[in-house]
Amino acid sequence: MAEAVAKITGKQMGAVEDLVAVVHCARSIRKDYQKYDYVGYGLCSGANLAFAGPTDCQYGCVGFGECAMVCPFHAITMVNHFPSIDESLCVGCGTCVNTCPKHLITLVPKAARVVVRCSSKDTGKVTHQICEAGCIHCMSCVRACPAEAVALVDGVIRIDHHKCMEYGPQCNDACVKACFVAHAIQPHCRSPLFQREETHEPTAQEALAL
Repeated sequence: MAEAVAKITGKQMGAVEDLVAVVHCARSIRKDYQKYDYVGYGLCSGANLAFAGPTDCQYGCVGFGECAMVCPFHAITMVNHFPSIDESLCVGCGTCVNTCPKHLITLVPKAARVVVRCSSKDTGKVTHQICEAGCIHCMSCVRACPAEAVALVDGVIRIDHHKCMEYGPQCNDACVKACFVAHAIQPHCRSPLFQREETHEPTAQEALAL
């Protein structure tokens, strides 16, 4: 498509980066997340107007699949009321990004090494009480990253993917290994890994966050 546009306009085509959609929420590991019975149109945008939706985390996925409804490439399917993105079908069009009322979906480079699976801005204590995979903002990942690619931005941990990819795998996934409680930061792969491979005792900073 980009090549065709370049030929039509007579302009030279620049480098095009392959992007895919990622859901920044880890609710898929949970079953006891409903805080009330929602009665209304089954749209995330509508349900979100009623106390941020029927889920207990005000920052979490509403779960009615509006993103899946609008995807023109059928790259999103709902599994247990949670969007699962097929990266082999996703073309990074951004339709789902613009549709999610909580802005939980972003486009990341297909070659991204790690992704954040939580968008909560609550305190660490509140988040941990609600979701075992929620980010408690202990900043361990920020301190561990040798590329300075991880930062707390507007109350949410964000990855500068270009810095991360430029540094390369020699960091040995330092941010992932530093993440406490559960992997709010996970290796980027086709299927989210909502479990820990290793555990460690909380640091003083992590304990304070709880």
